[in-house]
Amino acid sequence: MPSFVLGHQQTRERIDRYVFRTRRPVTVRDERNLSWPTLKSERGFALPLTILVITFLTMLIAAAHVRVRADRIFAESSGATVTAFATAQSGLGRYMAYYDSISVRPPDGDSLRINVPGGYADVRAYKVMSPADTMEPELYILRSTGTLIEPNRGMYPQARRTLAQFAQWQSADMRVEAAITAANDIAVAPSIDVDVRGVDYCGSGAPSVTGLRTIATSTIDPLAFDDLMGSPALDRSGTSSAVANATLIDWAAIVNGQFKAEYDNMRNWDSSYPSILISGAATLSDGGGYGLLMVTGNLTVTGSSFNWRGVVLVGGSFVTTAHSTYIRGALASGLNAQLGVPSAASQIIGGPFHDFDYAPCEVRLALNSLVGLAPIKNAWIDNWAEY
Repeated sequence: MPSFVLGHQQTRERIDRYVFRTRRPVTVRDERNLSWPTLKSERGFALPLTILVITFLTMLIAAAHVRVRADRIFAESSGATVTAFATAQSGLGRYMAYYDSISVRPPDGDSLRINVPGGYADVRAYKVMSPADTMEPELYILRSTGTLIEPNRGMYPQARRTLAQFAQWQSADMRVEAAITAANDIAVAPSIDVDVRGVDYCGSGAPSVTGLRTIATSTIDPLAFDDLMGSPALDRSGTSSAVANATLIDWAAIVNGQFKAEYDNMRNWDSSYPSILISGAATLSDGGGYGLLMVTGNLTVTGSSFNWRGVVLVGGSFVTTAHSTYIRGALASGLNAQLGVPSAASQIIGGPFHDFDYAPCEVRLALNSLVGLAPIKNAWIDNWAEY
């Protein structure tokens, strides 16, 4: 039943009770005092309450809208920052690839802008350390600032991110001590033809090196070789670790994965002179190739013939039982002595022909792929701007 009807009935009941108690007629003033609140007063109370509820709901909706918009802006900002970070990484990689391709070390303070999809990266190179010995690698810090540009949002950058990477410049030179460096000693079977020559096989006029370098306690007889040449032809001096360290090869870095080779298995006759790193022991038969071949364990050569042009580095023993072996460049074995791990003596026991010649031109070609900026492991910074 409507409220105004209820109010009217209750008003009449009040008037009747008043007349019964007072025993006199009801005046207009009395009726006004005894009447129930009117509809007009009810409407005056409901309207402010309605406005208050609507205002409260409006505030809740506005707050929710602001929260959603803030979350959206935060998500877009985070995405833009990630994209700028990827841009900086891409620019850094392209910068190192560029200098690797031209084989020219960057000057101190060098700057290069590299355009990538969605923005660009400004890369700068600062020389941190330049050793007096030009054979030693130079240390750089490379700083890359990635900038995100979205054309539909105007010409101003939407995000920037800076990162840095320590890297060293690697040259293509290798200090070759001898045509054969045997830090683990070497044994030659009798009645086979073994030639070891430390003279320039390429004929480029490079100075001669030692023919065979081995440890002081070696019992190798120079007469075991059919031809042993070099300056000197034979050098027996030092301990296994001293001979291994004399090569100036950072064998620990190679074994521990700090050197990233192009391949981890044998590549027969790949004329691009790749770098190959085989972990553990390896057995090669009837083949050969070009480049830098590294074996962390023992290397055994079998079959009719093995021919390699470049550099062969062996952590353990080099053993050839092949009918013929030809290495033009340089061979080093027993390099695990740098790690304090002894190796059995290398052996040349096949036959009847084995030639080991120092070839500086082949060494240079084998190491040519290593020229350039090599990132240093665990030396990457993604908050450079804070320093």
